[in-house]
Amino acid sequence: VKNYEISSDTGVACVEFHTNPSSGKELSEDAIAALSVVAMSGSVAEILGYGKATGGENDLLELQNCFRLSKEFIGAAKQQDLTRWGALTSYNLIKSNMSKYEGLVQAFKDKKSLAECVSIIEGTV
Repeated sequence: VKNYEISSDTGVACVEFHTNPSSGKELSEDAIAALSVVAMSGSVAEILGYGKATGGENDLLELQNCFRLSKEFIGAAKQQDLTRWGALTSYNLIKSNMSKYEGLVQAFKDKKSLAECVSIIEGTV
C-alpha cells in the first residue's frame, strides 16, 4: 500500500497500491497471492461493515495490473481463482482480527497517517 485517502463522496478509504506497471518489475507468485488478499480486503471490509461494496472497481483494476506484472502468465481462470481466494482469505483475516480491523476503521475516520494505520495492524499502538 502506497497511500490511502478518504472519499469525500462515500467516506470510504481508497487505497493506492505501490505497484507500477511501467516499472518493469515482475511479481512473484507469492507477491501476486499477497496482493490478491490486499486488493480484496477493502471490498470485503465494506461488505462486512455496510452490507455492500461501492469502491471495489478500482481495487479490481489494481489487481488486474498486478496479474499483468506476474513473472508467469496467469490465465483468466487462475485470475478468478486468485481473486476468490483473496476475498476468502481477507474475510478470514478480518474476522479473526476484528479488534484491529475496528481500530483501523477508526484510524481511517480520524484520517491517521499510513504509518499510524500500519502500527494499528501490527499491534504496536
